[in-house]
Amino acid sequence: MPRVLMDVSEISLKTTIFGSIYESPILIATSACHCLAHVDGEVATARAAAETQCIFTYNSMFSNMPEEKVLQTLGPKFLHIYLTTPVEILEHIVPQADKKGYRAIVITCDQPHERILDFILPLFEEASKNIDPELMKNMSIPNLNIPGRIVKQRFGTGSVTWANIEWLRKLTQLPIICKGILSPIDAELAIKYGANGIIVSNHGSRLIDTAPPAIECLEDVVNAVDGHAEVFVDTGIRSGTDVLKALALGARAVLIGRPILYGLACGGQDGVRRVSDILKHELVYDMACCGLTSIDQINKDILYKH
Repeated sequence: MPRVLMDVSEISLKTTIFGSIYESPILIATSACHCLAHVDGEVATARAAAETQCIFTYNSMFSNMPEEKVLQTLGPKFLHIYLTTPVEILEHIVPQADKKGYRAIVITCDQPHERILDFILPLFEEASKNIDPELMKNMSIPNLNIPGRIVKQRFGTGSVTWANIEWLRKLTQLPIICKGILSPIDAELAIKYGANGIIVSNHGSRLIDTAPPAIECLEDVVNAVDGHAEVFVDTGIRSGTDVLKALALGARAVLIGRPILYGLACGGQDGVRRVSDILKHELVYDMACCGLTSIDQINKDILYKH
């Protein structure tokens, strides 16, 4: 609902996430293998995130850009992990996350059962051990100019439960964010078992057919959480007005997925920065149209109800 003749000469996007102040409520969502979009991969995305002072969520398990190169970039970062990762690997990487400078752990929770995906995936030699021996062979990836292999990836075993979240809670003092929650009941359970944050998400609308849109589940999850955890939302954020509506429904911040990869594919680091800048500029303009000058002024009262 627009408002008119309000003093919006100065508008701030600053917000607080887990007690720290950030420049905007727009974060970069976890996604794997950025080198499929651009040769500079996650390094380009992380550099652009630093330039725009945006949190970058680094996908640790299936990235094809070595973590060390990403960590050399400036800017705040979250670490993303899969619960289906072997226990011995999680025991190694999760306790070290704080020392490496990560500010939170993001956990994918919505892949409960095996899903086999056969596709050609370029990888650095040291980046993955999840390779089907019968399919191993060298390939030429002209646009990347790096070795590649055919990889059979298996996601999910059906054996992960809330006890896995409780176990991870003992490995780190960092905030734990459960990603992929749509049900208010699951949001309550996440908090019960140690989560500090919830990402309302239907996994890019590609996990299960006819699942509800994340934005339509957001308010119910916010109400269920009742301030006991910070709530985020991803999936379907494409404009400043999308960000504004998500914040009005109670999200602490939003995470951007596909648009970041589109920008990366089109222009590398500059493309990612451009996408981030567009969304921030749109959010500022939309806040001005609604008579808002700060993020903490955004609430359900700005939404038109019909």
